[in-house]
Amino acid sequence: MSIYYDKFFVGYKKIDMVSYTRDMLIKGIVAKEMIDYTGEDYHKHLKELYHKWEHESSETLCKKYNELEKANITVDLLTP
Repeated sequence: MSIYYDKFFVGYKKIDMVSYTRDMLIKGIVAKEMIDYTGEDYHKHLKELYHKWEHESSETLCKKYNELEKANITVDLLTP
């Protein structure tokens, strides 16, 4: 968000409010796991990974996401 004083640009305001959802965690995990994948059947592997994480518990998703992103997301922070 840009901050202006009168007509002069002052800077940016950092907004820390992020809504975490299961879908966001799944996409983040799958993206990290697919970064170095160079094998054949890329789309097949992508679908398999997405399907795998889609069926994991929210607690497991949070744990894996925290490992990959060095974050501290808890199930309580997830929005439906």
